[in-house]
Amino acid sequence: MWGEETIRDMSDGIETLSIEEVARLLSRLRQADHLRLAALAQAWISGCPRREAAELLNEALARVLSGARPWPADVSLPAFLSQVMRSIASQWRHEDQREPLLDDADVVRDDSVTTLNHDLADLNERMRKALDDDPDGLGIFEQILGQRSRKDARAELGIDETQYDTARRRMIRTLRDQFSPGWTL
Repeated sequence: MWGEETIRDMSDGIETLSIEEVARLLSRLRQADHLRLAALAQAWISGCPRREAAELLNEALARVLSGARPWPADVSLPAFLSQVMRSIASQWRHEDQREPLLDDADVVRDDSVTTLNHDLADLNERMRKALDDDPDGLGIFEQILGQRSRKDARAELGIDETQYDTARRRMIRTLRDQFSPGWTL
């Protein structure tokens, strides 16, 4: 069942199946073959939370049947489709990892990211409240969050190196005691 039929020569010397031959082979797939391909798709789709295995398999078949992915004659059906699906899944993972632009109309909102942002904002607010009694410590905390330089923070707070180091240690000790023993900044 997995064998190849007639082959065609490509200009680069690699023999590939024609689209008609590919269609004929795919039309002969049995239920067990479909299940094997679905299992391969399921294996490759991991790491693509916005996609499903069926979508991956369909995309691979569409690319093969359109001729966008020529099928080398010396490669078996499962091996070839597995590599096509691997390639597509890799492409999807790279697309999912890119930072979405604000103007992207097709960006899918992820509630877990929104929740994480709210949790982080809440933690920042609680840390600020813990430092309310220490204006220099709070200023250093804000400097760290804003990723400003130590020199800029000292100038803004009107303190010297020693005062900065003392206030920073005091800030770390306050936050460590109130939030989690064992974490460091």
